[in-house]
Amino acid sequence: MDHSDREYVSAAINFFWGDGTTSPESVNERSAEVVYTAVTESQSCSASMDLVPRPTGGKPGISYIVKQVAGIGKNIASGNSQTYYICKLQVSQNFRSEIHMALKGI
Repeated sequence: MDHSDREYVSAAINFFWGDGTTSPESVNERSAEVVYTAVTESQSCSASMDLVPRPTGGKPGISYIVKQVAGIGKNIASGNSQTYYICKLQVSQNFRSEIHMALKGI
């Protein structure tokens, strides 16, 4: 994962769990997987088509996950966060412990 990907994954994490939750240096592949799952969950809650990745079948590989989450983070960083606030709250609550453990490498 390059620095640019880490910045955007960090933006996605901070979107769901609040500014200051993480920095690009703290992002790892496990945290990208958690955000990917959180964004996928938001799909059923809101029709945020620009934010929701759509894999083509089976569990996607880590490079696909990182690419999708980085793209989502890029949209969020540019102000494009088309998701309902209530969905954001629900997703952040559901995955709060998991994202903090992932960021700590647990």
